[in-house]
Amino acid sequence: MNILKAKLHKINLGLCLLGCLLFLFLQAYGSVYNLDNIPNPKVIDQRSHVSNPDNIISAGTVRQLNDMLQSLEDSTLTEVAVVLVESIGDENIELFATDLFAKWGVGKEKDNNGLLILFVEDQRAIRFETGYGVEGVLPDALASRIQHQSMFPYFKTGNYDEGFVKGIEHVVSVLGEEKFEEAKKEIAWGVVLPIIIAIYLIIILISFVWIASTIKKIKNNDLLPTNISKYKALKSEKRSILLMLNIGIPAVAFVLIILFVENPVFLLFLLGVPVVTYPANLYSKIMMWKIRRRPIPCNACDGTMRILSEKKEDEYLSVSQQFEEQLHAVDYDVFVCKDCGNQAVFTLDKPSVYAECPSCKTKAFTLHKRTVMVAPTFIHGGTERVTYKCQFCGYEEHKNNNLPRVSRGGHIAAGSAAGSVFSGRGGFGSGGGFSGGSFGGGMSGGGGATGRW
Repeated sequence: MNILKAKLHKINLGLCLLGCLLFLFLQAYGSVYNLDNIPNPKVIDQRSHVSNPDNIISAGTVRQLNDMLQSLEDSTLTEVAVVLVESIGDENIELFATDLFAKWGVGKEKDNNGLLILFVEDQRAIRFETGYGVEGVLPDALASRIQHQSMFPYFKTGNYDEGFVKGIEHVVSVLGEEKFEEAKKEIAWGVVLPIIIAIYLIIILISFVWIASTIKKIKNNDLLPTNISKYKALKSEKRSILLMLNIGIPAVAFVLIILFVENPVFLLFLLGVPVVTYPANLYSKIMMWKIRRRPIPCNACDGTMRILSEKKEDEYLSVSQQFEEQLHAVDYDVFVCKDCGNQAVFTLDKPSVYAECPSCKTKAFTLHKRTVMVAPTFIHGGTERVTYKCQFCGYEEHKNNNLPRVSRGGHIAAGSAAGSVFSGRGGFGSGGGFSGGSFGGGMSGGGGATGRW
């Protein structure tokens, strides 16, 4: 009997240790929430409004917010739910908030006077989801103003506690029908538009000067002996210049607007930067075309060699070369001297799915088909046969690849386990002597505002 008790004691210790390890693992890696494992604050206490499972704000701040929101509900019957989580994975915050609002039924069923405030830390985003009954009192523009005015200045410094206190105070003042008027700042378009047009003109000038200088430098570069080499160099330089202009300038302007300009409408003018750089882009393409077609000196006589048209050049190309051009795998430039008949063929490889055939050397070798030879299972991997074929000569090569085992979807089970633990974390549960309940069954009107800091 003593031996049996000792064995049972060891088994119990092992199970306890396993449970502790599982809990610690989920605490460290289980902070991605879904609609089922976010704790509903009403479950623990009917007078609770804040769900803070990751302790993003302090317990004292949670109590302060609960007091403010319960006072609002007592005086106006308006229900507000506040949710702060580290992550919801790749979910869209707007859709997630709408679904969570519907699942919990925030607001009274008759009046639909609910507001859900969803804070997702890893997205650096917050969503105000409003019910039909509060859309008139808290329109989207005002919700956005509360975020930017009362919350984001604190969020940017990592002071989430103060940001939520100020933000909820602002929300309560609005939903409590207390007047909150902000002086409207009119945009002086007569001053702003000329400045923006001047900036656009400066960008156009910079892009043209930069491109023209690059073209001149490449044309005079003796290390690039052929038209094709100059063409490729200019193409690469043009791409780099336009990338810096179209990404660098908007990035700097975006930061300046966010820091020093209150009205986000000015961000729309960043969309015009790629448009104003297009003339320089078009000019560079024309110059690339001209550089590629420039006559070259004949290396057999004192004459000049000129490029042939696409139709005439086929007389000087082999069948395989013509086939490569048909596949758009290679582009050939053929130059012929009218004085002595000397000819020169220049090759320009083009990005494509084709490689050089090991047999005929034509750039027409590509993936032909994949065939599963041995299907993978949950126990062992499989084998796949990959066939590469030359579209010109028909030469084939085969290669066997290993296929991984079929996944049993273990992440789903882990997610379910995480939900069971997180639902109880921080005291959110149905027992313990608390007066649990739920929200009033309200519906979302689809309105609200999403902000990012």
